[in-house]
Amino acid sequence: MQTLEEILAAARQLPEGERKRLVAELQGNEQDEPTEEARRGAMEGWLVMAGSFHSDYTDVSTDKYKHLAEAYADKR
Repeated sequence: MQTLEEILAAARQLPEGERKRLVAELQGNEQDEPTEEARRGAMEGWLVMAGSFHSDYTDVSTDKYKHLAEAYADKR
């Protein structure tokens, strides 16, 4: 059986990518890249919710007729 020092010395000899993979495996939180299907599913969820939330803030497009009226009104 190898000692901890021998294992660490061997780990230091690994290429950087392999070291990162080793650390991720040891930490137990390696995550696979999401598949195209998972990405599309997430995007569909966001698109379903788009425009369905309330905001206390307005922008020019919300009150466009008011802003246009003020812009083109006669200033006499």
